[in-house]
Amino acid sequence: MPIGTGKSGLMGAGVVPGGCETFNTSGTFCAPPGVSTVNVTGYGAAGSAGNPGNAGGPGAGGSGGSGGTVPNFPYKKQAKPGGSGGPAGNPGSPGNTGATGAASTVFCLSLCGGAGGPAGNAGTAGTAGNNGNTGGSSGPSQPGVAGGTGGTGLNCGGGGGPGNFNAVLCKCYCQCGIAAIGGGGGGGAGNSNDGQTSNDRLGQFGGNPGGASGGSGGQVEFNCGFPGPQYCAVAGSNSNTTGAGGGGGGGGASNSSTTLGACGRVGGGGGGGGSGNAGNPGNAGNPGSAANPTTHNCVAIVGGTSYPVTVNGQVNISWCPQ
Repeated sequence: MPIGTGKSGLMGAGVVPGGCETFNTSGTFCAPPGVSTVNVTGYGAAGSAGNPGNAGGPGAGGSGGSGGTVPNFPYKKQAKPGGSGGPAGNPGSPGNTGATGAASTVFCLSLCGGAGGPAGNAGTAGTAGNNGNTGGSSGPSQPGVAGGTGGTGLNCGGGGGPGNFNAVLCKCYCQCGIAAIGGGGGGGAGNSNDGQTSNDRLGQFGGNPGGASGGSGGQVEFNCGFPGPQYCAVAGSNSNTTGAGGGGGGGGASNSSTTLGACGRVGGGGGGGGSGNAGNPGNAGNPGSAANPTTHNCVAIVGGTSYPVTVNGQVNISWCPQ
């Protein structure tokens, strides 16, 4: 053997040329014989988008309108207020952050995926339902008056009943029957349907679910100078159900005397409150981030061996001449 002959000279031209292999799908890397170290660069999948925020609850229910008031004549049953609507619902909750993208792997090394997207913001509660309107109040020589209209919203409150004044001559005594009758309150709107409308003295039921009942109207009646049915007006009921409307109040009734020539005044029933409007939807989640490449240099391997490559993005394996 000549002096100065190198190992490569003894064994022939044993240098393995450099090279690389890129994987866009999972597969197997067959290491060339003689290659003992490689460099790996790659990345995993992009992160998932964040989940949308949840919708907010319904807005507060509207309050019932008050019954129409009457003058303070000697014989009176004064109007009553409407009931309060149910409270507003809560805002929705934010969505969840998206999942981190799946990593790519090779040689027991992890090539990270992208970060998950931020969650969407929560939805806000809906706008409140409108209050029912106050019942009308009759004027002099006015035989009747309309009730208040129901409040609007997702569903509407029922209208209040009309107030009526009746004076009928009794032939036997030359006196009269005098009846001042206030209108009943309309029912508050429920979260699924409208409240009922009153057409007389009686308060009506609220809609389902949760709409409050209206109060009945007052009544002052005399027959030939003797007392007839006397009823106090009743306040509208409160709703304790989220978003539902309160009941309308009963209208008042009054007479100036017990005989013919009496001046009577009446009030219409208050309208029921409208139900709160539906909550606002949450915002959409934000997209996930693309993965950043990860590099591992001088990774020891065994030439001629097969290695599994799991790809969720891309994997590049390169080697220098050796």
